[in-house]
Amino acid sequence: MAAFNKNPIIFALSNPTSKAECTAEQCYKYTEGRGIFASGSPFDPVTLPNGKTLYPGQGNNSYVFPGVALGVISCGLKHIGEDVFLTTAEVRY
Repeated sequence: MAAFNKNPIIFALSNPTSKAECTAEQCYKYTEGRGIFASGSPFDPVTLPNGKTLYPGQGNNSYVFPGVALGVISCGLKHIGEDVFLTTAEVRY
């Protein structure tokens, strides 16, 4: 990922932490601190050799679904189809 992306996004969402596809430390190490990391379980902050400390994010359902629910309520949706999640994934800010 780091070879062809300036800021690779790594979502290691498997639970528990011991089953994660990648640790925060691995992400930051192999991307030289350029990676954007979120996991399904908590990880401790990682301090890089240059002294910069990075704080891994969490993206599990207790963080993701409330945002989806807020969007559904705000838009008055009565059904959440696959297209809602596909559109969300394609939107750029």
